[in-house]
Amino acid sequence: MRIFKKIFVSALLSLLLFLSVNQSITFAASVGDPLNEPEAGWTRYNYNDANITYLGGKWFKGTRPTTWNSPYQASGTSLKVNFTGTKLRFISTTWETGSTSIDVFIDGVKVDNFSLRGESTTATKIMYEKLGLAQGEHSVEFVNNTNYYLYLYSIDTDGPLKPFNLIKSGSQPGTEQPGTEQPGTQQPAQPTGDRAILTVTMDNGFDKEFDLSKKELSAFIAWYDAKDAGRGASFFAIDKHNNNKGPFSNRKDYVIFNKILTFEVSEYSTK
Repeated sequence: MRIFKKIFVSALLSLLLFLSVNQSITFAASVGDPLNEPEAGWTRYNYNDANITYLGGKWFKGTRPTTWNSPYQASGTSLKVNFTGTKLRFISTTWETGSTSIDVFIDGVKVDNFSLRGESTTATKIMYEKLGLAQGEHSVEFVNNTNYYLYLYSIDTDGPLKPFNLIKSGSQPGTEQPGTEQPGTQQPAQPTGDRAILTVTMDNGFDKEFDLSKKELSAFIAWYDAKDAGRGASFFAIDKHNNNKGPFSNRKDYVIFNKILTFEVSEYSTK
Protein backbone atom coordinates (compact mmCIF):
# COMPACT_ATOMS: atom_id res chain seq x y z
CA MET A 1 0.00 0.00 0.00
CA ARG A 2 2.86 2.39 0.86
CA ILE A 3 4.53 1.59 -2.47
CA PHE A 4 1.29 2.38 -4.27
CA LYS A 5 1.03 5.73 -2.43
CA LYS A 6 4.61 6.63 -3.33
CA ILE A 7 3.99 5.81 -7.00
CA PHE A 8 0.72 7.79 -6.93
CA VAL A 9 2.36 10.85 -5.32
CA SER A 10 5.29 10.70 -7.76
CA ALA A 11 2.96 10.45 -10.71
CA LEU A 12 0.86 13.35 -9.40
CA LEU A 13 3.91 15.57 -8.96
CA SER A 14 5.10 14.72 -12.47
CA LEU A 15 1.68 15.61 -13.86
CA LEU A 16 1.63 18.94 -12.01
CA LEU A 17 5.13 19.77 -13.28
CA PHE A 18 4.10 18.92 -16.83
CA LEU A 19 0.96 21.06 -16.58
CA SER A 20 2.96 23.95 -15.14
CA VAL A 21 5.52 23.90 -17.98
CA ASN A 22 2.82 23.39 -20.60
CA GLN A 23 0.78 26.29 -19.19
CA SER A 24 3.75 28.67 -19.38
CA ILE A 25 4.26 27.70 -23.01
CA THR A 26 0.55 27.94 -23.83
CA PHE A 27 0.20 31.44 -22.43
CA ALA A 28 3.34 32.93 -24.02
CA ALA A 29 2.08 35.86 -26.09
CA SER A 30 2.52 35.82 -29.85
CA VAL A 31 1.83 38.12 -32.81
CA GLY A 32 -1.77 39.34 -32.77
CA ASP A 33 -2.26 38.82 -29.04
CA PRO A 34 -3.25 41.75 -26.79
CA LEU A 35 -0.40 42.75 -24.48
CA ASN A 36 -1.07 45.57 -22.02
CA GLU A 37 2.18 45.04 -20.13
CA PRO A 38 5.56 43.60 -21.18
CA GLU A 39 6.13 39.96 -20.37
CA ALA A 40 8.89 38.71 -18.09
CA GLY A 41 12.26 39.18 -19.77
CA TRP A 42 11.03 42.18 -21.80
CA THR A 43 11.24 45.95 -21.20
CA ARG A 44 8.72 48.39 -22.67
CA TYR A 45 9.69 51.72 -24.25
CA ASN A 46 6.81 54.05 -25.11
CA TYR A 47 6.40 55.84 -28.45
CA ASN A 48 7.78 59.10 -26.99
CA ASP A 49 11.16 57.61 -26.11
CA ALA A 50 13.85 60.08 -27.23
CA ASN A 51 15.85 57.34 -28.96
CA ILE A 52 13.15 56.72 -31.60
CA THR A 53 13.41 58.73 -34.83
CA TYR A 54 10.25 59.45 -36.86
CA LEU A 55 10.56 60.47 -40.51
CA GLY A 56 8.22 61.59 -43.29
CA GLY A 57 6.36 64.65 -42.10
CA LYS A 58 4.66 65.88 -38.96
CA TRP A 59 3.61 62.93 -36.79
CA PHE A 60 0.87 63.42 -34.22
CA LYS A 61 -0.49 61.89 -31.05
CA GLY A 62 -3.50 59.61 -31.34
CA THR A 63 -5.86 58.32 -28.65
CA ARG A 64 -7.63 55.04 -27.78
CA PRO A 65 -4.96 53.72 -27.47
CA THR A 66 -2.36 56.48 -27.24
CA THR A 67 -0.08 56.10 -30.26
CA TRP A 68 2.28 58.25 -32.31
CA ASN A 69 0.90 58.43 -35.84
CA SER A 70 2.34 59.30 -39.23
CA PRO A 71 0.57 62.00 -41.26
CA TYR A 72 -2.26 60.62 -43.39
CA GLN A 73 -1.73 60.30 -47.14
CA ALA A 74 2.00 60.99 -46.71
CA SER A 75 4.48 58.76 -48.52
CA GLY A 76 7.90 57.79 -47.22
CA THR A 77 7.04 57.60 -43.51
CA SER A 78 9.23 55.44 -41.28
CA LEU A 79 10.61 55.09 -37.78
CA LYS A 80 14.09 54.01 -36.74
CA VAL A 81 15.88 53.00 -33.56
CA ASN A 82 18.77 50.90 -32.26
CA PHE A 83 18.68 48.46 -29.37
CA THR A 84 21.00 46.05 -27.62
CA GLY A 85 19.63 42.55 -27.19
CA THR A 86 18.28 39.53 -29.04
CA LYS A 87 14.54 40.20 -29.50
CA LEU A 88 12.09 42.96 -30.31
CA ARG A 89 8.34 43.54 -30.45
CA PHE A 90 6.37 46.29 -32.23
CA ILE A 91 3.37 47.04 -30.01
CA SER A 92 0.47 48.84 -31.67
CA THR A 93 -3.11 48.14 -32.74
CA THR A 94 -5.24 47.72 -35.86
CA TRP A 95 -7.18 50.37 -37.75
CA GLU A 96 -9.24 50.27 -40.90
CA THR A 97 -6.87 52.95 -42.24
CA GLY A 98 -3.66 51.29 -41.03
CA SER A 99 -0.83 50.58 -43.45
CA THR A 100 -1.03 47.26 -45.26
CA SER A 101 2.69 47.02 -45.98
CA ILE A 102 5.50 47.85 -43.56
CA ASP A 103 9.01 46.60 -44.31
CA VAL A 104 11.31 45.68 -41.42
CA PHE A 105 15.05 46.24 -41.86
CA ILE A 106 17.43 44.92 -39.23
CA ASP A 107 21.10 45.88 -39.55
CA GLY A 108 20.40 47.20 -43.05
CA VAL A 109 18.80 43.98 -44.29
CA LYS A 110 15.10 43.55 -45.08
CA VAL A 111 13.88 40.66 -42.92
CA ASP A 112 10.09 40.93 -42.80
CA ASN A 113 6.90 42.76 -43.78
CA PHE A 114 3.74 43.22 -41.74
CA SER A 115 0.42 45.07 -41.74
CA LEU A 116 -1.50 47.29 -39.31
CA ARG A 117 -4.76 46.99 -41.26
CA GLY A 118 -7.72 45.49 -39.43
CA GLU A 119 -10.84 46.24 -37.46
CA SER A 120 -10.44 49.45 -35.45
CA THR A 121 -9.89 48.59 -31.81
CA THR A 122 -8.50 50.12 -28.61
CA ALA A 123 -6.52 47.00 -27.69
CA THR A 124 -2.72 47.16 -27.77
CA LYS A 125 -1.33 44.11 -29.53
CA ILE A 126 1.90 42.51 -30.65
CA MET A 127 1.86 43.51 -34.31
CA TYR A 128 5.39 42.32 -35.09
CA GLU A 129 7.97 40.20 -33.31
CA LYS A 130 11.59 39.24 -34.04
CA LEU A 131 13.35 36.64 -31.90
CA GLY A 132 16.70 34.90 -31.93
CA LEU A 133 18.98 37.75 -33.00
CA ALA A 134 22.65 37.59 -32.11
CA GLN A 135 23.39 39.26 -28.79
CA GLY A 136 24.58 42.82 -29.41
CA GLU A 137 23.47 46.14 -30.85
CA HIS A 138 21.10 46.16 -33.82
CA SER A 139 19.63 48.92 -35.99
CA VAL A 140 15.92 48.58 -36.79
CA GLU A 141 13.87 50.42 -39.41
CA PHE A 142 10.13 50.19 -39.99
CA VAL A 143 9.41 51.58 -43.47
CA ASN A 144 5.84 52.33 -44.59
CA ASN A 145 5.27 51.37 -48.25
CA THR A 146 1.83 53.01 -48.39
CA ASN A 147 0.35 56.42 -47.65
CA TYR A 148 -1.89 54.99 -44.92
CA TYR A 149 -1.13 55.35 -41.21
CA LEU A 150 1.98 53.97 -39.54
CA TYR A 151 1.56 54.22 -35.76
CA LEU A 152 3.38 52.98 -32.68
CA TYR A 153 2.30 52.40 -29.09
CA SER A 154 5.58 51.02 -27.77
CA ILE A 155 8.61 48.87 -28.50
CA ASP A 156 9.41 45.89 -26.27
CA THR A 157 12.97 44.53 -26.18
CA ASP A 158 15.27 42.62 -23.86
CA GLY A 159 17.80 45.46 -23.78
CA PRO A 160 18.10 49.26 -23.87
CA LEU A 161 17.15 51.47 -26.81
CA LYS A 162 19.74 53.71 -28.46
CA PRO A 163 19.59 56.49 -31.09
CA PHE A 164 19.46 55.19 -34.65
CA ASN A 165 22.83 54.45 -36.21
CA LEU A 166 22.83 52.11 -39.19
CA ILE A 167 24.66 48.88 -38.46
CA LYS A 168 25.66 47.08 -41.64
CA SER A 169 25.91 43.32 -41.50
CA GLY A 170 26.62 40.65 -44.08
CA SER A 171 23.66 39.54 -46.17
CA GLN A 172 21.54 37.00 -44.36
CA PRO A 173 20.50 34.15 -46.68
CA GLY A 174 16.80 34.01 -47.35
CA THR A 175 15.97 37.37 -45.77
CA GLU A 176 16.47 39.91 -48.53
CA GLN A 177 14.16 39.79 -51.52
CA PRO A 178 15.98 39.91 -54.88
CA GLY A 179 16.23 43.44 -56.19
CA THR A 180 15.13 45.03 -52.92
CA GLU A 181 17.05 48.17 -52.03
CA GLN A 182 18.09 48.66 -48.43
CA PRO A 183 17.64 52.10 -46.84
CA GLY A 184 20.94 53.78 -46.13
CA THR A 185 23.00 51.15 -48.01
CA GLN A 186 22.29 51.87 -51.68
CA GLN A 187 24.73 54.13 -53.47
CA PRO A 188 22.96 57.17 -54.96
CA ALA A 189 23.50 57.87 -58.63
CA GLN A 190 26.02 60.61 -59.20
CA PRO A 191 25.20 63.47 -61.58
CA THR A 192 26.49 63.17 -65.13
CA GLY A 193 25.71 66.66 -66.50
CA ASP A 194 27.56 69.79 -65.44
CA ARG A 195 24.40 71.28 -63.90
CA ALA A 196 21.05 70.05 -62.59
CA ILE A 197 17.65 71.22 -61.39
CA LEU A 198 17.06 69.81 -57.90
CA THR A 199 13.36 69.65 -57.03
CA VAL A 200 12.71 68.96 -53.33
CA THR A 201 9.15 68.05 -52.29
CA MET A 202 8.48 69.05 -48.69
CA ASP A 203 6.06 67.41 -46.25
CA ASN A 204 3.59 70.30 -46.70
CA GLY A 205 3.28 69.47 -50.41
CA PHE A 206 5.32 72.42 -51.69
CA ASP A 207 8.19 72.00 -54.14
CA LYS A 208 11.47 73.88 -53.93
CA GLU A 209 13.62 74.13 -57.07
CA PHE A 210 17.33 74.85 -57.12
CA ASP A 211 19.66 75.27 -60.11
CA LEU A 212 22.90 73.66 -58.92
CA SER A 213 26.35 72.87 -60.20
CA LYS A 214 27.56 69.28 -60.28
CA LYS A 215 29.65 69.92 -57.16
CA GLU A 216 26.71 71.39 -55.22
CA LEU A 217 24.41 68.53 -56.23
CA SER A 218 26.99 65.93 -55.20
CA ALA A 219 27.31 67.65 -51.82
CA PHE A 220 23.53 67.58 -51.33
CA ILE A 221 23.28 63.88 -52.23
CA ALA A 222 26.19 63.03 -49.92
CA TRP A 223 24.54 64.95 -47.06
CA TYR A 224 21.16 63.29 -47.63
CA ASP A 225 22.66 59.80 -47.78
CA ALA A 226 24.69 60.37 -44.61
CA LYS A 227 21.72 61.82 -42.71
CA ASP A 228 19.52 58.91 -43.79
CA ALA A 229 22.12 56.65 -42.16
CA GLY A 230 21.87 58.70 -38.95
CA ARG A 231 24.93 60.92 -39.40
CA GLY A 232 25.47 64.61 -39.99
CA ALA A 233 23.53 67.85 -39.58
CA SER A 234 19.73 67.99 -39.71
CA PHE A 235 19.77 70.72 -42.39
CA PHE A 236 21.55 71.54 -45.65
CA ALA A 237 22.29 75.06 -46.86
CA ILE A 238 21.76 75.74 -50.59
CA ASP A 239 23.14 78.94 -52.12
CA LYS A 240 20.48 80.88 -54.05
CA HIS A 241 23.05 82.33 -56.51
CA ASN A 242 21.22 84.28 -59.26
CA ASN A 243 18.02 84.21 -57.21
CA ASN A 244 19.67 86.50 -54.67
CA LYS A 245 17.12 89.31 -54.74
CA GLY A 246 17.80 92.47 -52.79
CA PRO A 247 20.89 94.18 -51.35
CA PHE A 248 22.34 91.01 -49.86
CA SER A 249 25.84 89.69 -50.36
CA ASN A 250 24.63 86.11 -50.00
CA ARG A 251 21.35 84.24 -49.55
CA LYS A 252 20.91 80.59 -48.63
CA ASP A 253 17.92 78.29 -48.33
CA TYR A 254 18.16 75.79 -45.45
CA VAL A 255 16.47 72.47 -46.23
CA ILE A 256 15.47 70.40 -43.17
CA PHE A 257 15.99 66.64 -43.55
CA ASN A 258 12.87 65.41 -41.75
CA LYS A 259 10.71 67.82 -43.78
CA ILE A 260 11.73 66.23 -47.10
CA LEU A 261 9.30 63.75 -48.65
CA THR A 262 11.26 63.17 -51.85
CA PHE A 263 13.56 64.90 -54.30
CA GLU A 264 14.14 64.75 -58.05
CA VAL A 265 17.25 65.53 -60.07
CA SER A 266 17.00 66.75 -63.68
CA GLU A 267 20.48 67.03 -65.15
CA TYR A 268 21.44 69.23 -68.06
CA SER A 269 24.56 70.51 -69.75
CA THR A 270 25.52 74.08 -70.59
CA LYS A 271 28.16 72.97 -73.10
